Amino acid sequence: MDFFHGFSQKPRKIGLISIVIAALFGAVLGGGLVAMTMVRYLDQSAQAQPDPIFLPPPEEVRFSERDLPEYQNTAIVRAAEHVVPTVVGITNKALTYDFIRGRQILTERATGTGVIIDSSGYIVTNNHVIDKANEISVTLSSGEELLATLIGADAATDLAVIKIEKTNLPVATFGDSDTIKVGEMAIAIGNPLGLAFSQSVTVGYISAKQRTLTINEHNFTFIQTDAAINDGNSGGPLVNLGAEVIGINTAKIKISGVEGMGFAIPANTVKTITRDLIIHGRIIRPWIGIYWGGDINQAMASQLQLPVNYGVLIQDVVKGGPADNAGIMRGDVIVEMNGKKVDTFNEMRRIIFNQNVGDSFEIVFYRGQQKHTATIKLAELPARTD
Repeated sequence: MDFFHGFSQKPRKIGLISIVIAALFGAVLGGGLVAMTMVRYLDQSAQAQPDPIFLPPPEEVRFSERDLPEYQNTAIVRAAEHVVPTVVGITNKALTYDFIRGRQILTERATGTGVIIDSSGYIVTNNHVIDKANEISVTLSSGEELLATLIGADAATDLAVIKIEKTNLPVATFGDSDTIKVGEMAIAIGNPLGLAFSQSVTVGYISAKQRTLTINEHNFTFIQTDAAINDGNSGGPLVNLGAEVIGINTAKIKISGVEGMGFAIPANTVKTITRDLIIHGRIIRPWIGIYWGGDINQAMASQLQLPVNYGVLIQDVVKGGPADNAGIMRGDVIVEMNGKKVDTFNEMRRIIFNQNVGDSFEIVFYRGQQKHTATIKLAELPARTD
């Protein structure tokens, strides 16, 4: 056996523990290399990426509960439930001669609607509903029928107040008609075509405010709505989604091909008129005693050689009336009242009706090209004798 090969080495056994240690060492070493590589890669990627852009959140569009169709449908139901019990049917009965019986009998002349405004039995309706009635009967929401007494009526606003002998009645709530807006929903309640269709509810929108119409020589300022208003609805309430009465239905334009034009007397007017009718039995209105000759326009101003192209022409004055006492004469043109410019007769009426009997204020008018100023004291509008 030589030096190099003269001896033999004993084979070495590799134990299980050694294998496990080697594997763990390799895993740690490999994991470290991978981690270093990933850190280096992520660091480079982070340097390569631009700064993030932060977008502002989208602007919030705010809706109120009242804008939801579900709310509006529910509100209509709630309003109807609240107001319908205060709505009554009104029957105008007149004496007619029955030739068969040889005597006068009461027959139905007209039907309409009314609204209970006081729990002690006061009801508002239209003047034309109860006009010339020999007997007025009221049918409550319960179906009970009672006779009514006329408290007072006013043809100039087409309003009337009647009273039944019954207490603890449900009462309608009246809102502020000056705050209504064109486009908001409106609910009409009444008895179209008679009591057979009593307490019918129709829904529409406010089409216009301050709509002026002339009916039977009277100028009326109305709320216009497209809620269905038919014969028999007269005197019924126009209601908002808050269950407030904002008007008393009174008229519908009947022209072939025209639909959806109903009119209601504003609630604020109703409140003022009904209060006077209940307290005084009549309307106490201020008056200046003039006859209207027309509203001045450019053509009239040129013809009359006026220095202004607006105002109200006085056709005549009532002798001994407020205008006569203030020195106003036929042919004068009123251009200002109580510090307010006067363009039209309707504007002048509004200024006067916003004052009280006995009030005094300054009036400005032209007589030809000369400007004059006078103080006028309002008197009470005399009752019509015709």
